[in-house]
Amino acid sequence: MKEIKYQQKAIDELVNKSIDLLSLNGSRHTLVFKSPTGSGKTIMASEMLCRLDEELRERPDAPFTEAAYMWIAPNKLHEQSYFKLSNYFDETCALKPVMFDDLERSEGIQPGQILFVNWESINKDRNLLVRGGESSKSLYDITAITQEERGVPIIVIIDEEHQFGGKNAKKSEKVLREINPKLEIRISATPDTVGEERVTVPRQKVIEEEMIKENIILNPALNFNDPHGNLNQHLLWLGIQKREELAKAYADLGVNINPLLLIQLPNDDSDKLTKDDTDVKNDILAALEAYGITVANGKLAIWLSGEKTDNLNTIEQPNDPTEALLFKQAIALGWDCPRAAVLLIFRTIGSFQFSAQTVGRILRMPEQKYYTDQRLNQGYVYTNLSKEMVEIVKDDMDYLSSNVVAFRRTGINNVVLDSEYSERLSSDRNRLGTDFKRILKDTFVTEWDLSSQQLSLFTEEMLFGEGEETDWEVDTTSVTYKNIQAAKTQRNINFAVKNVSIDVVRDLEMTGEIGQKLIESKASYIFNVADLTQMFLAFCKKLLGNDFEQRSVKTLAGCLKDVMEELFEVFEYDAMKIILSNDNVHHNRPKFERVIAKAIQKYAEILRIRQMKAKRRAFMHYDWSLPAERAYPIDSFTEHPEMADHALLPFMRYNNSSFTEHDFEVFLEENKNAIEWWYKNGDQGKAHYSIGYTNSQGEKALFYVDYIIRMKNGDIFLFDTKTENSDPEAPYKHNALYDYMHSEENKKKRLHGGVIVPDNHGNWVYSPAPLDLKLGTSDTTNWDIFDPQLYL
Repeated sequence: MKEIKYQQKAIDELVNKSIDLLSLNGSRHTLVFKSPTGSGKTIMASEMLCRLDEELRERPDAPFTEAAYMWIAPNKLHEQSYFKLSNYFDETCALKPVMFDDLERSEGIQPGQILFVNWESINKDRNLLVRGGESSKSLYDITAITQEERGVPIIVIIDEEHQFGGKNAKKSEKVLREINPKLEIRISATPDTVGEERVTVPRQKVIEEEMIKENIILNPALNFNDPHGNLNQHLLWLGIQKREELAKAYADLGVNINPLLLIQLPNDDSDKLTKDDTDVKNDILAALEAYGITVANGKLAIWLSGEKTDNLNTIEQPNDPTEALLFKQAIALGWDCPRAAVLLIFRTIGSFQFSAQTVGRILRMPEQKYYTDQRLNQGYVYTNLSKEMVEIVKDDMDYLSSNVVAFRRTGINNVVLDSEYSERLSSDRNRLGTDFKRILKDTFVTEWDLSSQQLSLFTEEMLFGEGEETDWEVDTTSVTYKNIQAAKTQRNINFAVKNVSIDVVRDLEMTGEIGQKLIESKASYIFNVADLTQMFLAFCKKLLGNDFEQRSVKTLAGCLKDVMEELFEVFEYDAMKIILSNDNVHHNRPKFERVIAKAIQKYAEILRIRQMKAKRRAFMHYDWSLPAERAYPIDSFTEHPEMADHALLPFMRYNNSSFTEHDFEVFLEENKNAIEWWYKNGDQGKAHYSIGYTNSQGEKALFYVDYIIRMKNGDIFLFDTKTENSDPEAPYKHNALYDYMHSEENKKKRLHGGVIVPDNHGNWVYSPAPLDLKLGTSDTTNWDIFDPQLYL
């Protein structure tokens, strides 16, 4: 599974909360999993089930050692999930996805099986799956056999949970009441159920991991100054133009992705085309043909009831030649085509809700990363509905209509500047890797003064004996013998452990009297192999605490067994007994705990350094130019039409920008006779201009210069506005920018600038030389005045 931080966190929460709910009395406990479209819900659910099934067998606090599973999904989504999970589990764990016809129905659902069921096949009493017959058992018979006769709890996963509410709520409740699972895990981007427990993946975390687009823009650059036919035809023309624009943007970056235009016909509750649908369809097909997009040449695919073209088979491939897909509602749920980038929705006149479900097909990033061209990090929606007819579902799509798009002015000279960005960092989750064994072994060797050389081959009797005289000729010069003797004599480790037991209070009469002798007698319980394994895993889990992933527990257990074998020739169960033994004489366990804890601490430090190095390596260079367009969230930016010399119009000012920035922008507008354009840069992300610098902590960071200014004579100024001593990092940024501008590759670009501050005389001044790191911006005596009139 790809290492994505929010996914790992969600999986941990889902597993732990599932086990907590399974531990409660009764049935039908509910766990709601809310995660945005495009976040990888199916992948997270797959890993969660794999982990849950594994931990039920291994965790001491798990109430069951096994479970059966049922996955219920609407429409044909259960088939898609079945194939996805079948491929996933082939590689990772022992869970077995099955369809209803594959079941041995008289045996119920077997532990570790996941039965995939289509919601429409069980939501009516007359349906075959719930009705059964004389020779076949119904779904409800099968679930009863599983839970009541076999004693195996059922966990139901309800995919796209929101589809089971509303008018389906009563049917859903009846079906689930009949199944009566121990646990219901309800999954959706927009769940209806509150649930006893809840796991939520915030959309912002998915955006930060670059899994889905930054935002969705509704009807960008919509105007009718030059209409191309009627309204529907004009919207189609805009959609095609945007698709071609994005295709060129991918090509310019050398990325082999052919963006797809989705065209959704008017939709009602029926899959069948009405006369109005047919009229719109014919109109669109004729217009597409005029643009050279047809089924015959492979550029058009159709997915309608009773009409599906052959080129649907490969349409999800990143570089598939299909440019447009015509469909109705049937495609909107469960279909995954990350190259889909533009959505054109034709609707009959009436109110319409935009939600994540509406635009979910264009949310995904095709390579699960952002690009330096911001247009590729956004989705585009065109619709023929007026704004009065559109209702935005705030909680679900708060990023849909909250953007103003500014466009680069035509006819201006662009620039090409070397910029840096940071690749998406790897997850900071801690996990014991295969290299931990070396750390663990070295720690034992160092702490206990052992040797790690090649071992001899002794039997257990030869090494530990039974306390009787034997004829074995023990090689006292062997590494194994020396290691055991060192551990025995210097650490008082007992290697002749026959069993591990605990004392259980027996025949205790509680009188309630103060000072009562609590333990009158006791009985010893000797752990069998299964109990010993559970105890050993619990021991490993306690040592790791919450700082490492759950899967590290098995890694630690395996490494301990390997190290015991390599150092002492102690194998498997004997190794566990020796480590866990804690009798009154030898106290093995706390001595092993101390060494293992030191090894874990050493490895945690190695991981920390490794992650820091990974961050320093994650910087990439690319050629930055003024963007063709930029989306500004209207809840954070305000339009200022008076700023007409900005490179992108309309000019959008950040609401929390400083007075220094306001004053500098006014100054630039006052000197627009000498300035061709100026541009207010963004402060984060791949699409904005930045240079790398070493900050005051000695770490590599990115410096996003506030302003890029092109003068009428072609000189370029790069300025970052400050006030005196306002930023301790200012001299580090200025000096990095100075070195950048004077580098060999930039000498001919006529670059000037640095940190710029207002002085007491109404001037804007900047240093033409590197700054003293101690003085910073406190002394501007020898700084130059920025006078745009000198560059006419």
